[in-house]
Amino acid sequence: MRVGFGIDGGGTKSRAMLFEVRTGRVISQAIGGPTNLHSIGLEAAQSNVRQLLGRVCLKAGLTQSDLVCGCLASAGLGRPEEQGVFRTFLSSFLPCPVMVCGDGEALLAGALQSLEGYALIAGTGSIALGRNKDGGLVRSGGLGHMLGDEGSACWMGWEAVRRGFKSLEQRDLPTRMLDRLLGHFALQSQHELIDWFHQRFDKSKVAAAAPLVIQAAEQKDALAMDIVDIASLKLFELLHNVRFLLPLSEHRIALAGGMLTQENLLRRRLLARIAEAWPDARIIFAGPNDATAGACLLANSLIRECGARERGEKAERP
Repeated sequence: MRVGFGIDGGGTKSRAMLFEVRTGRVISQAIGGPTNLHSIGLEAAQSNVRQLLGRVCLKAGLTQSDLVCGCLASAGLGRPEEQGVFRTFLSSFLPCPVMVCGDGEALLAGALQSLEGYALIAGTGSIALGRNKDGGLVRSGGLGHMLGDEGSACWMGWEAVRRGFKSLEQRDLPTRMLDRLLGHFALQSQHELIDWFHQRFDKSKVAAAAPLVIQAAEQKDALAMDIVDIASLKLFELLHNVRFLLPLSEHRIALAGGMLTQENLLRRRLLARIAEAWPDARIIFAGPNDATAGACLLANSLIRECGARERGEKAERP
């Protein structure tokens, strides 16, 4: 039996899956520590990958020498420089070809069950991706909360506070959100927000304020409604830019991240924009295990590529 692996790595935990190459049947699964080198450092991330592979192989009664292909798809591995470091690391102890990519590429493949399509992810941060069957990948966004993440949960929470202060000075739309935000941040006065944002900023806490903004928008708060509308536009622009850079014959779009997988006003506004621009678009909402399944799909494509090379055929790149 020929066996491959797929790893979906994140900033808090990671999931590995072994599968039978011929059928795609799942053989074993395991959970491990985070693999985002930007969150925990390179040495710890690599150690967690190695331990996770050992754990998932042990559960199947196999060793790492039995693996014939693999894919490590992790947060923090979206750029060639980061991927190169992990390729070198993986090749030092694995006997098989391994693809290294960002977790968004695996999510796209898993949610769409295809090597081609588009994905838009909006959680704490935001990013859009497009992939064709030849392995060409383009991305838009994904620069982090200091440089981008437009339309994300962190962006929305930050905008609510920033524009809320402008509203107090009558330089923006009226709102009643500031009192709710004070409760969210466990603060007593608006001036404490200034100190918190400058001295104790926590992007996860800011992102967690996004549902308050959406709730206020549902209740017709003028400023909240405007923030949600702009967020939907900015997310659409990320997706539109990816489509411009990589036009595909079909508009199959995976939506993922906490802001888009739950029904809310932001998602409705975004879907309306997509429907108006691309009436033929097919929307798929990503599930919790899609990135791991996508990593397995990408790993399996390595076997097809290697086989085609041996036969002298033109292969599809993963």
